[in-house]
Amino acid sequence: MINQADHRATTCSTLRRIAVAAVLGGGIMLASGCTGPTKRGIESRKVAQTRFDTVRSRVDYDQATQAFESGNFIDSKRYLENAIDKYDEDPAYWVLLGRIYLETGGLQDAMVSLSKAVEIDEEDPDAHYFMGIVLERIERPLDAVDHYLTALELAPSNSGMLVAAIDVLIGADLLDEASRVLREHRADFEHDAAVLHVAGRLSMMKGDWARAADDLEKSVLLDDSDRWTLEDLARSQMAAGRYQSCLDTVEKLMELSEDGDQDVELMRLRGRCLSEAGRSREARMSLRDLVNLHPEDVQGWIDLGLVCMEVEDYRYVFRSGQRLVALAPDRFEGYFLLGHAAMRNRENDAAVKLFARACELAPDRVEPRLALGMSHELRGDRIAAHRAYAMVAEQGHPVPRLKGRGAGVDGLGDD
Repeated sequence: MINQADHRATTCSTLRRIAVAAVLGGGIMLASGCTGPTKRGIESRKVAQTRFDTVRSRVDYDQATQAFESGNFIDSKRYLENAIDKYDEDPAYWVLLGRIYLETGGLQDAMVSLSKAVEIDEEDPDAHYFMGIVLERIERPLDAVDHYLTALELAPSNSGMLVAAIDVLIGADLLDEASRVLREHRADFEHDAAVLHVAGRLSMMKGDWARAADDLEKSVLLDDSDRWTLEDLARSQMAAGRYQSCLDTVEKLMELSEDGDQDVELMRLRGRCLSEAGRSREARMSLRDLVNLHPEDVQGWIDLGLVCMEVEDYRYVFRSGQRLVALAPDRFEGYFLLGHAAMRNRENDAAVKLFARACELAPDRVEPRLALGMSHELRGDRIAAHRAYAMVAEQGHPVPRLKGRGAGVDGLGDD
């Protein structure tokens, strides 16, 4: 048997070995802890921090977007700057910042922000689209078109990119280029109301009224709630000789208008359409309603005066002329109408003075010069009449044979 003394000695020896082992093990652990994180650990921490910052920045970006959509550009910019401080490699952040500058008039800052977005991601369609808007506003139309078409390549189903490019080309009077771009992409948007609208506008600019009316009618079939499309349709229908269709379109417009059948633009359009359709007496009534409701409308008085000449209502020709001289003394139409009213009353001397004044105000217009020649001829002054007609011929216009007192009024009042 092991005596008690030996047992105590053995136990003490064992405890000493355990203690030494524990100390050595602890030292190893301490030594291992003092070496710091590995390279992989550092990289993992950076990735985790970036991910965390990205999530936090997205919260700021969402708040910036909400503020922007509500029109609060100051708060939107503040939230967005916080987002960019946390993470500046998201192109959407720079696009939104560019849009804020666009809304607040900072075009140069907008260009810088959108350039940063393109630098981060060259295939971001929004960055190119809004860069196109900036370039359009600083009057660099061709560069704007390049960005719009790049945006279209990146977002081929977005018709807004195509419409923007063609709009810029139309505004720059590059109609052939606009036609080329439309031809290249039209098949992809054959049933898109916006593309059909811009196609119609392009045809209007080229004077192809029938084709314009066709495209605009298709556009309205797809979306009959857009007032601007309907107005373009009505004008193209009138120019194409589709008068009843024009009047039907005007009725639709009046239903959409807040002013209804008292809308000045629509009343004027209806009056012109009736006049072009040869329904002059109806046109006179429509235009009389217009000037009664809107007595300050200069174009309405011009249209009324011309229609009244057609139906030989010289009382209203005279009244229209008087009103125009009062409303727009620097325009020639009032004196022109008063001159015709004077000729009707055989007051040829007064007519000469009135037509001469009209010629002074509009030296490049043919109508008052022809009327001046006519009034000289009626008062027997053929030399003065010849001078007036000669000036018309010098401007490259034919001198028609005089057939009546209303000669030479086509296109009067057109801007």
